[in-house]
Amino acid sequence: MLKFISSINNYGISFRGPISDKDIDGFEQAKQHFSDCYLMTTLETLSHTQNGRKILKEQIQYDNGNPNIINCYLYKSNGEKEKYSIPSDRVMKGYEKLYAAQDNKIIRSMDVSVAEYENKYQAKPLICRITDNFKTYAFENNLPSHFMKVFTGVEPRVIAEKDFNIDLNGYRAEVMELFKRMDKEKKHSFVIGTGMKMLDGRTWHVYILEDVDLENNTVTVKEKRGNNPRVMTIDTALNTFKYIAGYFDSDLAKKEFQPQK
Repeated sequence: MLKFISSINNYGISFRGPISDKDIDGFEQAKQHFSDCYLMTTLETLSHTQNGRKILKEQIQYDNGNPNIINCYLYKSNGEKEKYSIPSDRVMKGYEKLYAAQDNKIIRSMDVSVAEYENKYQAKPLICRITDNFKTYAFENNLPSHFMKVFTGVEPRVIAEKDFNIDLNGYRAEVMELFKRMDKEKKHSFVIGTGMKMLDGRTWHVYILEDVDLENNTVTVKEKRGNNPRVMTIDTALNTFKYIAGYFDSDLAKKEFQPQK
Protein backbone atom coordinates (compact mmCIF):
# COMPACT_ATOMS: atom_id res chain seq x y z
CA MET A 1 0.00 0.00 0.00
CA LEU A 2 2.82 2.43 0.86
CA LYS A 3 4.48 1.72 -2.49
CA PHE A 4 1.17 2.37 -4.24
CA ILE A 5 0.74 5.74 -2.51
CA SER A 6 4.36 6.64 -3.22
CA SER A 7 3.98 5.85 -6.93
CA ILE A 8 0.84 8.03 -7.09
CA ASN A 9 2.67 10.92 -5.46
CA ASN A 10 5.52 10.54 -7.92
CA TYR A 11 3.07 11.24 -10.72
CA GLY A 12 1.99 14.45 -9.00
CA ILE A 13 -1.48 13.15 -8.14
CA SER A 14 -2.94 14.21 -4.81
CA PHE A 15 -6.26 13.93 -3.07
CA ARG A 16 -8.65 16.72 -2.29
CA GLY A 17 -9.28 16.99 1.40
CA PRO A 18 -11.86 18.77 3.52
CA ILE A 19 -10.70 21.31 6.04
CA SER A 20 -9.58 19.64 9.25
CA ASP A 21 -10.99 19.71 12.76
CA LYS A 22 -8.05 21.94 13.65
CA ASP A 23 -9.06 24.34 10.86
CA ILE A 24 -12.62 24.38 12.16
CA ASP A 25 -11.49 24.96 15.73
CA GLY A 26 -9.53 27.93 14.39
CA PHE A 27 -12.80 29.78 13.67
CA GLU A 28 -13.20 30.23 17.43
CA GLN A 29 -10.04 32.33 17.76
CA ALA A 30 -10.20 34.17 14.42
CA LYS A 31 -11.08 37.85 14.78
CA GLN A 32 -13.26 39.98 12.56
CA HIS A 33 -11.61 42.76 10.51
CA PHE A 34 -14.19 43.35 7.76
CA SER A 35 -17.94 43.94 7.96
CA ASP A 36 -18.42 40.18 7.74
CA CYS A 37 -19.71 39.45 11.24
CA TYR A 38 -22.64 37.49 9.76
CA LEU A 39 -20.19 35.13 8.05
CA MET A 40 -17.70 34.74 10.89
CA THR A 41 -20.37 34.14 13.53
CA THR A 42 -22.05 31.56 11.29
CA LEU A 43 -18.82 29.63 10.68
CA GLU A 44 -17.99 29.52 14.38
CA THR A 45 -21.48 28.61 15.56
CA LEU A 46 -21.68 25.77 13.02
CA SER A 47 -18.50 24.41 14.58
CA HIS A 48 -20.40 23.88 17.84
CA THR A 49 -22.40 20.90 16.55
CA GLN A 50 -21.60 17.56 14.95
CA ASN A 51 -23.70 18.13 11.86
CA GLY A 52 -22.50 21.72 11.59
CA ARG A 53 -18.90 20.51 11.48
CA LYS A 54 -19.85 17.96 8.84
CA ILE A 55 -21.27 20.74 6.68
CA LEU A 56 -18.15 22.87 7.17
CA LYS A 57 -16.03 19.98 5.89
CA GLU A 58 -18.34 19.42 2.92
CA GLN A 59 -18.51 23.07 1.93
CA ILE A 60 -14.86 24.11 2.39
CA GLN A 61 -12.13 21.91 0.94
CA TYR A 62 -8.51 22.09 -0.13
CA ASP A 63 -8.05 21.78 -3.86
CA ASN A 64 -6.66 18.78 -5.73
CA GLY A 65 -2.95 19.22 -6.21
CA ASN A 66 -2.76 22.80 -4.98
CA PRO A 67 -2.81 23.39 -1.22
CA ASN A 68 -2.83 27.15 -1.81
CA ILE A 69 -6.31 27.02 -3.36
CA ILE A 70 -9.40 26.58 -1.21
CA ASN A 71 -12.64 25.41 -2.81
CA CYS A 72 -15.74 26.94 -1.25
CA TYR A 73 -19.13 25.52 -2.22
CA LEU A 74 -22.25 27.70 -2.17
CA TYR A 75 -25.85 26.89 -3.04
CA LYS A 76 -27.69 28.68 -5.81
CA SER A 77 -31.39 29.50 -5.43
CA ASN A 78 -32.33 26.35 -7.39
CA GLY A 79 -30.51 24.15 -4.88
CA GLU A 80 -27.50 23.37 -7.06
CA LYS A 81 -24.09 23.61 -5.45
CA GLU A 82 -21.44 25.74 -7.12
CA LYS A 83 -17.68 25.70 -6.57
CA TYR A 84 -15.56 28.81 -6.04
CA SER A 85 -11.81 28.14 -6.20
CA ILE A 86 -9.97 30.87 -4.35
CA PRO A 87 -6.17 31.23 -3.89
CA SER A 88 -5.66 31.63 -0.16
CA ASP A 89 -3.31 34.59 -0.74
CA ARG A 90 -5.74 36.50 -2.97
CA VAL A 91 -6.23 40.12 -1.92
CA MET A 92 -8.83 42.58 -3.13
CA LYS A 93 -7.45 45.92 -4.25
CA GLY A 94 -7.75 48.54 -1.55
CA TYR A 95 -8.07 45.94 1.19
CA GLU A 96 -4.41 44.98 1.49
CA LYS A 97 -4.01 46.07 5.12
CA LEU A 98 -7.21 44.39 6.25
CA TYR A 99 -6.32 41.16 4.46
CA ALA A 100 -2.92 41.22 6.16
CA ALA A 101 -4.69 41.62 9.50
CA GLN A 102 -6.98 38.64 8.85
CA ASP A 103 -4.54 35.76 9.15
CA ASN A 104 -7.14 33.00 8.77
CA LYS A 105 -6.81 32.00 5.13
CA ILE A 106 -10.04 30.00 5.11
CA ILE A 107 -12.06 33.02 6.20
CA ARG A 108 -10.29 35.18 3.60
CA SER A 109 -11.21 32.65 0.90
CA MET A 110 -14.80 32.44 2.15
CA ASP A 111 -15.09 36.24 1.99
CA VAL A 112 -13.91 36.27 -1.63
CA SER A 113 -16.21 33.35 -2.52
CA VAL A 114 -19.23 35.19 -1.12
CA ALA A 115 -18.21 38.36 -2.97
CA GLU A 116 -18.03 36.46 -6.27
CA TYR A 117 -21.37 34.77 -5.57
CA GLU A 118 -23.13 38.03 -4.74
CA ASN A 119 -21.62 39.86 -7.70
CA LYS A 120 -22.77 37.07 -9.99
CA TYR A 121 -26.32 36.59 -8.71
CA GLN A 122 -27.14 39.84 -6.87
CA ALA A 123 -28.87 37.59 -4.35
CA LYS A 124 -28.23 39.63 -1.24
CA PRO A 125 -31.32 41.35 0.23
CA LEU A 126 -31.79 44.82 -1.24
CA ILE A 127 -31.31 46.58 2.07
CA CYS A 128 -27.86 44.96 2.29
CA ARG A 129 -26.91 45.70 -1.33
CA ILE A 130 -27.27 49.44 -0.83
CA THR A 131 -23.87 49.64 0.87
CA ASP A 132 -22.20 47.87 -2.07
CA ASN A 133 -22.38 51.19 -3.92
CA PHE A 134 -20.08 52.73 -1.35
CA LYS A 135 -16.52 51.83 -0.40
CA THR A 136 -17.31 48.21 0.49
CA TYR A 137 -17.16 44.84 -1.19
CA ALA A 138 -20.02 42.48 -1.89
CA PHE A 139 -19.09 40.08 0.92
CA GLU A 140 -19.69 42.80 3.50
CA ASN A 141 -22.96 43.74 5.18
CA ASN A 142 -25.31 40.78 4.83
CA LEU A 143 -28.12 39.05 6.68
CA PRO A 144 -27.10 35.87 8.54
CA SER A 145 -30.13 33.90 7.30
CA HIS A 146 -29.20 34.60 3.68
CA PHE A 147 -25.63 33.41 4.14
CA MET A 148 -26.73 30.40 6.18
CA LYS A 149 -29.04 29.22 3.40
CA VAL A 150 -26.44 29.84 0.69
CA PHE A 151 -23.75 28.03 2.68
CA THR A 152 -25.66 25.07 4.14
CA GLY A 153 -28.53 24.66 1.68
CA VAL A 154 -30.88 24.51 4.69
CA GLU A 155 -33.40 27.21 5.59
CA PRO A 156 -32.55 28.48 9.09
CA ARG A 157 -34.97 29.19 11.91
CA VAL A 158 -35.53 32.95 12.06
CA ILE A 159 -37.22 35.31 14.49
CA ALA A 160 -37.85 38.91 13.36
CA GLU A 161 -34.77 39.29 11.14
CA LYS A 162 -36.56 41.26 8.41
CA ASP A 163 -39.36 42.72 10.51
CA PHE A 164 -39.68 46.43 11.28
CA ASN A 165 -39.02 45.93 14.97
CA ILE A 166 -36.60 47.72 17.26
CA ASP A 167 -35.97 44.79 19.62
CA LEU A 168 -37.24 41.32 20.50
CA ASN A 169 -39.66 42.41 23.22
CA GLY A 170 -42.64 41.98 20.93
CA TYR A 171 -41.53 38.41 20.20
CA ARG A 172 -41.03 37.37 23.83
CA ALA A 173 -43.26 34.28 23.66
CA GLU A 174 -41.60 32.99 20.49
CA VAL A 175 -38.11 33.73 21.78
CA MET A 176 -38.77 32.02 25.12
CA GLU A 177 -39.98 28.88 23.35
CA LEU A 178 -36.72 28.86 21.41
CA PHE A 179 -34.71 29.54 24.57
CA LYS A 180 -36.40 26.65 26.38
CA ARG A 181 -35.27 24.26 23.70
CA MET A 182 -31.78 25.81 23.54
CA ASP A 183 -31.47 25.37 27.31
CA LYS A 184 -32.20 21.64 26.90
CA GLU A 185 -30.28 21.06 23.65
CA LYS A 186 -26.92 22.67 24.27
CA LYS A 187 -25.63 21.74 20.82
CA HIS A 188 -27.01 24.45 18.57
CA SER A 189 -25.89 27.02 16.00
CA PHE A 190 -27.64 30.35 16.50
CA VAL A 191 -26.66 33.98 16.05
CA ILE A 192 -28.34 37.06 17.45
CA GLY A 193 -28.20 40.54 15.88
CA THR A 194 -28.65 44.12 16.94
CA GLY A 195 -30.54 46.75 14.98
CA MET A 196 -30.25 50.45 15.71
CA LYS A 197 -29.73 49.78 19.42
CA MET A 198 -26.18 49.46 20.61
CA LEU A 199 -24.26 46.73 22.38
CA ASP A 200 -20.55 47.30 22.95
CA GLY A 201 -20.99 50.56 21.01
CA ARG A 202 -22.05 48.79 17.80
CA THR A 203 -25.24 48.87 15.78
CA TRP A 204 -26.26 46.32 13.11
CA HIS A 205 -23.82 43.79 14.46
CA VAL A 206 -24.12 39.99 14.70
CA TYR A 207 -23.14 37.95 17.75
CA ILE A 208 -22.95 34.21 18.44
CA LEU A 209 -25.74 33.10 20.77
CA GLU A 210 -23.55 30.71 22.73
CA ASP A 211 -25.73 29.63 25.61
CA VAL A 212 -29.10 29.97 27.31
CA ASP A 213 -29.37 29.34 31.05
CA LEU A 214 -32.99 29.59 32.16
CA GLU A 215 -32.21 28.66 35.76
CA ASN A 216 -30.06 31.78 36.09
CA ASN A 217 -32.17 33.79 33.61
CA THR A 218 -29.14 34.56 31.43
CA VAL A 219 -27.83 34.21 27.91
CA THR A 220 -24.23 34.28 26.74
CA VAL A 221 -23.32 36.07 23.51
CA LYS A 222 -19.99 36.53 21.77
CA GLU A 223 -18.83 39.02 19.17
CA LYS A 224 -15.96 38.37 16.80
CA ARG A 225 -13.97 41.63 16.78
CA GLY A 226 -12.70 40.98 20.27
CA ASN A 227 -13.84 37.38 20.76
CA ASN A 228 -15.24 38.34 24.15
CA PRO A 229 -18.18 36.35 25.55
CA ARG A 230 -20.70 38.40 27.51
CA VAL A 231 -23.33 37.14 29.94
CA MET A 232 -26.54 39.15 30.29
CA THR A 233 -30.03 38.72 31.61
CA ILE A 234 -32.70 37.54 29.22
CA ASP A 235 -34.53 40.86 29.65
CA THR A 236 -31.40 42.77 28.63
CA ALA A 237 -31.08 40.56 25.54
CA LEU A 238 -34.73 41.08 24.57
CA ASN A 239 -34.35 44.84 25.04
CA THR A 240 -31.13 45.03 23.02
CA PHE A 241 -31.26 42.55 20.16
CA LYS A 242 -33.47 42.69 17.07
CA TYR A 243 -33.44 39.16 15.65
CA ILE A 244 -32.24 35.55 15.95
CA ALA A 245 -31.28 33.08 13.22
CA GLY A 246 -29.80 29.60 13.18
CA TYR A 247 -30.18 25.86 13.61
CA PHE A 248 -30.50 23.07 16.09
CA ASP A 249 -28.17 20.22 15.25
CA SER A 250 -31.13 18.04 14.25
CA ASP A 251 -32.12 20.65 11.62
CA LEU A 252 -28.95 19.73 9.74
CA ALA A 253 -29.04 15.97 10.39
CA LYS A 254 -31.11 15.09 7.31
CA LYS A 255 -29.03 17.23 4.99
CA GLU A 256 -28.26 15.22 1.86
CA PHE A 257 -24.90 16.34 0.59
CA GLN A 258 -24.36 16.61 -3.12
CA PRO A 259 -21.25 15.00 -4.59
CA GLN A 260 -18.51 17.49 -5.39
CA LYS A 261 -18.01 18.38 -9.03
